[in-house]
Amino acid sequence: MPLEILASMVKPNCPAIFTFSDVITQRMVGIQNFCLSYGKTTDHHVQTMSIALNLNQTGKQLQVTPVATLVDNSGHNMDLSESFVTVVAMAWVGVNDDNLKLGNANNIGNNSSSAPIIIPTPNPIVLQAALAGFYLSYGASDHHLETASCAVGTGASGTSAEITGQAQMYDDTGHNAVTPTVNGGLIANGDTTLPMQVLLTDNLQNTTKLLTFDSDVSNVFSFMSSFKVQFKNNADHHLRYISVGLNVQSHTKNTVTVTGGANLLDNTGHDQDSDISHVSGFVVGY
Repeated sequence: MPLEILASMVKPNCPAIFTFSDVITQRMVGIQNFCLSYGKTTDHHVQTMSIALNLNQTGKQLQVTPVATLVDNSGHNMDLSESFVTVVAMAWVGVNDDNLKLGNANNIGNNSSSAPIIIPTPNPIVLQAALAGFYLSYGASDHHLETASCAVGTGASGTSAEITGQAQMYDDTGHNAVTPTVNGGLIANGDTTLPMQVLLTDNLQNTTKLLTFDSDVSNVFSFMSSFKVQFKNNADHHLRYISVGLNVQSHTKNTVTVTGGANLLDNTGHDQDSDISHVSGFVVGY
């Protein structure tokens, strides 16, 4: 099938090379899971945490480099050996399908939208956004972390669609992220002959969910759309790591079991409030 999806877990700032079966005519990238960590035994304030997927497309190959940051204001940086990003790349290869639109948009502000994206039909079968990165920074200073959250969605009017964004980070004493942004990927499918199905997961927090497709599918891949992580008791703390993921646990014919969660930890045992923290997204089957 000309629709292909590949995934790869890579260390931050290292390229993932996706080789498809034919020349790429359209592509969209997103994130399946990530962990940004200061290391196994240390925690620090947060100045900036971010992920951006840098793309380089040539013929059948798509190189995706997840440029990631976790830093405080005293020179403490992310431990690359304890951090990772799992990138998911969806591509249409060979002769283009004019009834399908795959693409990405970057630097979408909190409660803002991307520039308009032309889609093939005013009533697509699928109109879905995937989280493809975020930028959360207190600016010139660093602080404790209480909550971090990012989300992408979609809106459409006629044959014009947009990716909507939400992004926040704050401590418990009124410090907020300065101009936070998200990056997103868009799927807009108006091709009724394309055997692609998309199912939403809703919010998951260290739990699993069984999803059922309308018919059997051979391949399944998960994409993250949003996450929220918050320390317990509305308190703020140093950060040792932030870890968010939405993964396929098992797949049989027309069913898929996904597992997901959003987690925080400092170096003295403070962790996330699992009644508030969560991840959501969708699974593509084809």
